[in-house]
Amino acid sequence: MTIVHITPRAAAVVSRIRGERRGPLTFTIDGGCCEGTAPHLFEDAVITPGAEKVGQVECVAIYLQPAMVPMYADAEITIDVIDEPLSDALSLETAYGLRFVVRDVRALSQK
Repeated sequence: MTIVHITPRAAAVVSRIRGERRGPLTFTIDGGCCEGTAPHLFEDAVITPGAEKVGQVECVAIYLQPAMVPMYADAEITIDVIDEPLSDALSLETAYGLRFVVRDVRALSQK
């Protein structure tokens, strides 16, 4: 089981973006070539078959892509946001010079 948290600053960014959008927001975490395992926030996301919903933060569903499920199967993670004015990712926060990142990945068996 994956447990997901979000920092207050990242939660504020999600809230701001939600206020400017009409469609549902979704976080996806995958092993993409450009952003690695960064969480991406999308509006009206198309969820691939095999993706696994692992939680929800700020009323936003979080999906792991199939290749990431084993890596996070027994982990606790925190979604944070950093300043990154030159990011060219497709995630919604990049329009604000920000980028979501995963922090504090911990195996639950270590607790």
